This record gives sequence, structure tokens and C-alpha cells, in this order.
Amino acid sequence: MNWGRILALSVSVVAAGCAQKASDAAPGEGGRGENGEGGAGGQGGQGGASLGATDCPLDCSLIDAPPCLASVCDAEKKRCAIVPRPAGTSCEDGLFCTVGDSCQDGVCVGGGQNDCGIEAATCSVVTCHEDTASCDEGPALDGAPCVSSDACTVSATCKGGACVGSPKSCHFAPVPDDCHVAVCNPQTGACEPVPGNEGLACEQGGDPCLTGKTCAAGVCQGGGPKDCASAADDCNTGVCDAATGACVGAPRGAGLSCSEVVDECNTGMCDASGVCQRVPTPGVACASAKNDCNDGVCDASGVCAAVPVNEGGACEDGNACTLGETCSAGSCTGGKAEGYVVYLHETFADNSAGWTLEGEWQIGPAKASPGNASHGAEDPATDRTSTADNGIAGVSIGGYAAEAVHPPEYLVSPPIDTSGTGSLWLSFYRWLNSDYGPYMTNTVDVFDGSAWVNVWNSGGPPAIKDAAWTLMTYDLTAYRNPALRVRFGFEVGNGGVFTVSGWNLDDVTIANAVCEVVADPPAPEPRPSSVTH
Repeated sequence: MNWGRILALSVSVVAAGCAQKASDAAPGEGGRGENGEGGAGGQGGQGGASLGATDCPLDCSLIDAPPCLASVCDAEKKRCAIVPRPAGTSCEDGLFCTVGDSCQDGVCVGGGQNDCGIEAATCSVVTCHEDTASCDEGPALDGAPCVSSDACTVSATCKGGACVGSPKSCHFAPVPDDCHVAVCNPQTGACEPVPGNEGLACEQGGDPCLTGKTCAAGVCQGGGPKDCASAADDCNTGVCDAATGACVGAPRGAGLSCSEVVDECNTGMCDASGVCQRVPTPGVACASAKNDCNDGVCDASGVCAAVPVNEGGACEDGNACTLGETCSAGSCTGGKAEGYVVYLHETFADNSAGWTLEGEWQIGPAKASPGNASHGAEDPATDRTSTADNGIAGVSIGGYAAEAVHPPEYLVSPPIDTSGTGSLWLSFYRWLNSDYGPYMTNTVDVFDGSAWVNVWNSGGPPAIKDAAWTLMTYDLTAYRNPALRVRFGFEVGNGGVFTVSGWNLDDVTIANAVCEVVADPPAPEPRPSSVTH
């Protein structure tokens, strides 16, 4: 049917019908339009020509319109107009292969595919053929997702018309013990425990005090008694706890001897709970408190106590720089220095000796840093020497080493004539807190007459964290020369260094021996005549 021609004709008719004014119609005639008989005249208005009901001179719904269009009265213009039917209005697009057609913007749009009543199987699709007005069934595209009839198949896709996937893994599903495994139930797709691991070793289940058990029909069984010798000691036998399978100690009985707490002043005795108790042996000789000036005797508390002996007799205080010591009230005292040659002893009361100070090195009174170190201890408040000057050498005394990258900075001694023979030792007390290399590196070097030689390097981790004055000693015998010098250095090699208090030095000594002294070393003997200033 040619809807265009019909629509044009209908619009013409509408225009013609609407051109007649309402006043042109005789009362009671009701109009003579198609399907309108008009009124009887004078009884109830003007019949079909009345504007009181539709505002248009004829019934617009009687005009034939294409699908998805409708003729309605335009009240403003008082004539019929063709407009789209509401979206979703059912229509027929004339195609066999579409169903559920509906109006959209005045056009009949096809709906879903007509499957001819065929219900496609999994991984099959129904195809409609417009030319033959028929449908057939064929395989779906490979890779299309599908739902397998086997609940234990996951990640299924179509392949060659079949729904294929991977078996569901139950590897991580919980099981009650070693003799069960989890498998997938094909009816529900749930992982369920079933007997498994037949003949394999097991621990869970069965008697917890048996070892060497194996799985049999879902039960952990067999094996032999657990060896609990590791839980045994002088006061306990090792037994297996039947409830937990753990090896525990069972008390042997009170009064038995035991060795766990035995030392030079105590024996051991088991109590009723299986604990080895210490039993002091007062009056017994002991070795830890015995020396040249004391005997060791156990006291009532089980401690080795020193009892003074050998009053006035010879003794050795362990200091290589003293001779002729004697015992006095249990102490070895009174020795004097013999053959001790000092080439340099520096307390840093001032810098009258002429040390060279580079960068942040200083000589002055010791001063505690303010507590902002992010690594290690703070600077000390006092020096190590028992003199009133409180002098030390250090890096930013009372503060922190600068954190910017810089090359080595040194504290350098004046030249020292150490020519001659025999041992030569450098000793000093340090209080050093430093990051590790390559962030910060600390060194001690000696000048051998022609070049600087490194004798100590702080190196990599761990960092140095001195919280007290610490004696350091280095053998310089190989470097004796008429102009020997020593230097102490530090450098920052990488950014990101910790905030540290750095070097503090006191009592730097170069001598023919290392003498551990409380304050200043004893006055040296005259140096050999072969040594010149």
C-alpha cells in the first residue's frame, strides 16, 4: 500500500473539511461529514459541526494514517494534524524475522529475533532466514561464555558447539585432617572432603602420642610411641601428653641432685615440681674471686667472695707500665713506672702543641650536645682526663657533624721524633658516634716519613655508637721516623646521613707501651740518648 499518497490525500481532506466555518452549518444539521449524521436541530447543540467537543470540524481519528503515526486535532489551529504515536506502541514492521516490533519516533522498529519457537541448546544459536521465512539451529561462536551442565567445570566457553572449561580446583579447600582431600561434587559444585592420601604419612588424627602413622581409609593410624627424651632432664622424665601430643616433663621426685644450676658455690636439688633449685655451699673455696691479693670463699648466698690475703706481698696489677706492686687490703697497689718512654701525651687543655684543625674540628671544653641526635649517643659533658681544663678535641663540640657531602677533614698532630728502635704504640680515648660508610667514614692515619698510611677505617655497617670514653690502641712500630704524625679524619660521602655527634678525643698518647691509667700517665723516664728532639 502506498502510504505516502494516502497520507497526502488525507491531509487534503482534513484541510478542506476544516476550511468551513462553524457558522456556515445550519442549526440542527450536525454537519454531513463521513460517518457523521449531525444533530436533529435545536436539540442539544449543533451536532457534528459543533466545536464544543473536539475543536475540529470533523473526527480526526477517522483519518487513515501509516503505522506509528496518528491523526489528532490541533486545538490551537483547529484542524487535524499527523503526529508520531507514543514510543513503545506495538506495531508490525512487516518482517518475518522480527518480533515485538514497536514505534520509535514515528517509525516501526523491529524487536528481537524470531526464533520460530526453537529453544537453542547450550553453545547453539537459532538463526532466522527472512527469505524463506524459516529458522534453523547452529553452533555458537567459539569463545562465547557458557554454563556447563557439570557444576565442577569453571571458566567454560563454547568450542565447536560444545561447552568446555577447566576442572574446579579444591586445593585450598579446608579438610578435617591429613587423611582427607577436597574434591568437587559435580551435583553441587561444592568442594567436599573425602578420604585420601592413602598410605602417606600423617600427623593429624589418631593417637597424638604415636609417630610414623599413615592414612588408611581416611583414618590416621598405626605407628609407634613418640620419643620424648628431649623433654627429660635431671628432675624430669620426658612423657607424651595424650591430649595434645606434646612432650612434657614429669617430675622425678623431690630431693634428687641436679646439675642445671651447679656452679663453684652452689649444688642443685630437685623440688617436687621438677625444678632444679640452687643450694649454696658456704665456706667452700672458689676461683672467680681469687688473685694475688685474695682467696675466693663461697658465702651463705652462694656467691664467691674475695677474702684478702698476702698482705704486703708481691702482686701483679696487669699494667705493663708498673713494677713492684704489693698487696694492701686485697688490692694490688704501689707499683711505679719502669722503662716507659712517652713521645707525645695530649690532654687538649689547649692547643699549645700546634695541632692542625681542618673543617669542623675544634679543641675546647667538653660540652654535651642538645639531644637531637637521630643515631647513637650525644657528645659527653666532661672530658676523660682528671684535670680542671675539661679539654677535648672533637667535631663541632657540643653539636653535630654537618650532613652535607664533603671530602675528608682532619685533626693533625705536630711532627714527633720517634726515631729509634723498639715498640711504638698510639693510644687514645674516643667518644665517637657516626653513621656507617659510604654515608660517613672515619679514619686514623700515621705519617711514615714519606706518605700517610691508614691504620683504621670505620667502614660499612654497623654504625659506631659510643656511650662512654673508650680506649683505642694501634701498633705504630713499623712507622717510626723522625717526623711521625698522626691524624684523625671524617668525611660525608653520601646525602641522607644521620644526625650524629661525631668525634670526641682525649688523652692521645704515643709511647713505647700502652699503659692503662686513671688520668695522666706517669712521668716518663728519660728517653734513650739515641733519640733527639
